[in-house]
Amino acid sequence: MKRSLLFLLCALCLAGCSQPIPVQTLPRPTLPSAPSRQNYLADYGSGLVIAGTVDPKENTAGGQVTYNAVYTGNGSRDYTDPAHYTLCESISGTTGLKWAPHTWETADDRYILGYTTMGFYDFALGEDGRSWTVVEEMAVGAPRDVTADYVGRFGIEAGETARAWALELNPNACWENGEPITADTYLYSYQQLLDGRMMNRRADSLYAGAFAIVGAKEYLYGKAAWEDVGILKTGQYGLVLITTAPVSDPAFYVPYNLTSTFLVYQPLWEACKTYFDKNGRQVSADDPNVATVSTNYCTSLETSISYGPYKLRFFELDKQITLERNETWYGYHDSRHLGQYQTDTISCQVISSHSTALLAFLRGDLDQIALQSEDMSRYASSAAIRYQPESYTTKLTFNTDPKALSARDSQILSNVHFRQAFSLAIDRSRFASAYTSAGEPGYGLLNHSYIYDPFTGTAYRDSAGAKNALVQLNGLDVADYADMDGAYDAITGYDPALSQALMQLAYEEAVATGLYDGESSIVLQLSVYQSQDLYVQMFRFLSDALALACRGTDLEGKISMEMVVDADYYATMESGLTDMIFSTWGGSAYDPYGVLYRCYCDAGVESVPNQMEYGFDASRVSVRIEVAGRPVQDTLQNWARWCAGDTEVAIEGLGAFRELDADSRCAIYSDLEYAYLAQFVTTPLYYRNSASLFSYKGDYPTAQYVQGVEYGGLRFYAYHYDDTAWQQIKGTLQY
Repeated sequence: MKRSLLFLLCALCLAGCSQPIPVQTLPRPTLPSAPSRQNYLADYGSGLVIAGTVDPKENTAGGQVTYNAVYTGNGSRDYTDPAHYTLCESISGTTGLKWAPHTWETADDRYILGYTTMGFYDFALGEDGRSWTVVEEMAVGAPRDVTADYVGRFGIEAGETARAWALELNPNACWENGEPITADTYLYSYQQLLDGRMMNRRADSLYAGAFAIVGAKEYLYGKAAWEDVGILKTGQYGLVLITTAPVSDPAFYVPYNLTSTFLVYQPLWEACKTYFDKNGRQVSADDPNVATVSTNYCTSLETSISYGPYKLRFFELDKQITLERNETWYGYHDSRHLGQYQTDTISCQVISSHSTALLAFLRGDLDQIALQSEDMSRYASSAAIRYQPESYTTKLTFNTDPKALSARDSQILSNVHFRQAFSLAIDRSRFASAYTSAGEPGYGLLNHSYIYDPFTGTAYRDSAGAKNALVQLNGLDVADYADMDGAYDAITGYDPALSQALMQLAYEEAVATGLYDGESSIVLQLSVYQSQDLYVQMFRFLSDALALACRGTDLEGKISMEMVVDADYYATMESGLTDMIFSTWGGSAYDPYGVLYRCYCDAGVESVPNQMEYGFDASRVSVRIEVAGRPVQDTLQNWARWCAGDTEVAIEGLGAFRELDADSRCAIYSDLEYAYLAQFVTTPLYYRNSASLFSYKGDYPTAQYVQGVEYGGLRFYAYHYDDTAWQQIKGTLQY
């Protein structure tokens, strides 16, 4: 079980202070001609993006991973220690929190789940303290490829491999009440996850992506029977999962995709359901007119049950969450977890104010605190500080639908040159330093945390293709620099002169196409999560950037911004009811290839389409890549689906994406990143990193961040003081 710092997946929560962008007086420029780059071109008139050349190679690598070779340096500092140890944490709020395995959405929702559940496998700190290893948890032994046993069924043909995976279930796994977890538990849970009447948020974990289960999507939409779904029971403690396509690099990606189990306890799950007819009227469970089903499972103490190392003991809305050791968990009885889980109790206070939380940390009442930018002058050199990269990129995301925008007379946002001009007026370096504690200016969708080759640990952003994508997007000519690295390092994303030239072009295009009458005042609405000073300052920064972009153009003095506080701003954007928001996407750092589709290009395809960039339709953008000397062209949406492992999509002349080696996959994907970013429907601002202070009460086994397992997580957190000793010393230590 990995323990993450508390960050809301879809909300911006770092703080800082800044002065407005300095006034710049620049002559009105003419639009420069683009560098000659025949292999990269975004033609907005035709909707065609020419995006590079690739000479792909087949995937012949056979990388391996280790199992159960975990860190052993903790000695006896584990669950057998008779003293009592409490980890003290905080969260900003619990209103709306839902930690059900089928319906959770945000990182805060995952907070409780991270302690009360366990996957078939987990990734833990390796024995050398510098790497990771796979740990058997709800499964015993490594997954076995049994594809040959199912030839002629589920679409499996003779000679295929890596599609059917047999799991031996841990016979000692049970719920916190002692009731055993068997294969039937999994069958029931997965069937419920795919219940089309519920449309559970996490159903896509089974029907989409590189580990999509055969028949799962069809069952969800009522087009298949359960017998057609590739989830099979092979005895009381046996399970087979059958995927729609062979799994690429299965030694890594099979256990990686099985780190969640999505189990629900049947009696409680059923008791938490509410049934409705098509008119939204509540009906009984046996009513033939049931159309939708909702659940309040895992929203309170009474509706929660654990099968992980800890169980929920106390929950008071917006005040306190307390978890305690789940004594029925198999890990405390199997001798395989010695040297782990020394923590007895997890006490989490709800503290909405950062300054209040920081004071609590300094008093010794919290064991870690995420710093904000204004804290860095005092704590940057502290021995207790640690910097943690995150897989999230924060962006400014635009509504581009003219019809939706017309309600606010902000149709000009649908003009790509307007959005590009706005982007070029934002000094990302100043933005990141002003409003984050450890963030860095971001120019791409994926940051440095994403790994494209799990066997070498090579970061996607460090690849030649990913660097080239951003070099081309920013109009740099590699010939002007010593090499690609030199050109990449020169990227700033900030060019006021070009911004103003493009803004004038946007004005002329908007008038010519009827998007703008040329004279009226335009007010663009930025919806933000809270009204705290951070958001006010960020709003002013962007407002000043927009004014800079318009200076000297026919839009000067005619366009402005307003900030609107909206705690549900993501849903508001998905409904097209605002002009722009800050958006933050990330996660699955070892699976970069699903991000483009799931987060940006799936509108109109899945049951709950992502309309975050409201109005953008990736099926209307065509991307041409020269592959092995010949042009290959398809929609951006289809390219993205192909990369994500969707077997319903094929790219003409190419086999499955998984059949390419890691370098080839990376090269193609980076060209698609260029194609998407060239639409300027979202503007990356910064890559999310965090700086935190860690209490002297205990420590993690390594100060070197290890991708996938952080610093070792709660599994290996070891205490220097038990609760009694800490009470005597807390508050006297200097940070």
